[in-house]
Amino acid sequence: MLAGAGSLLVCGPALAEKRVALVLGNSAYQNVAPLANPVNDSSKIASTLKEAGFDVVDSRRDLSAADTRRALRDFADRSRDADIAVVYYAGHGIEVDGGNYLIPVDAKLERATDVYDEALSPDRVLIAIEPARKLRLVILDACRDNQ
Repeated sequence: MLAGAGSLLVCGPALAEKRVALVLGNSAYQNVAPLANPVNDSSKIASTLKEAGFDVVDSRRDLSAADTRRALRDFADRSRDADIAVVYYAGHGIEVDGGNYLIPVDAKLERATDVYDEALSPDRVLIAIEPARKLRLVILDACRDNQ
């Protein structure tokens, strides 16, 4: 899937389209098991997007809930005049009542309903890329370990 998405993103740099990306990698979790790969994976994705000629690649690591919301809000502003907007997230994820959520590094999930206050819905990510004119792509590389 990533190879196919990558080929779409690399094609046509001569078209002078504005391409922006937000790359999030969460490894250093404070209240659940840390993850080794997300920071490494997000670094590789960020460098790949830069090599593909993206105009802006905002790469962030180990964000709190507030910082993640702020990064998404700022990215929505960058997406307004972009043709292509990509968000890549690597980190913990969870499913509750049929809904999926991305887990910030400071989330404290003591009971299932805490997810509504402590985590982010992928819908929030979709809002951030909505302004892009041609292609909106979200890549979620999240384990859904509900332990």
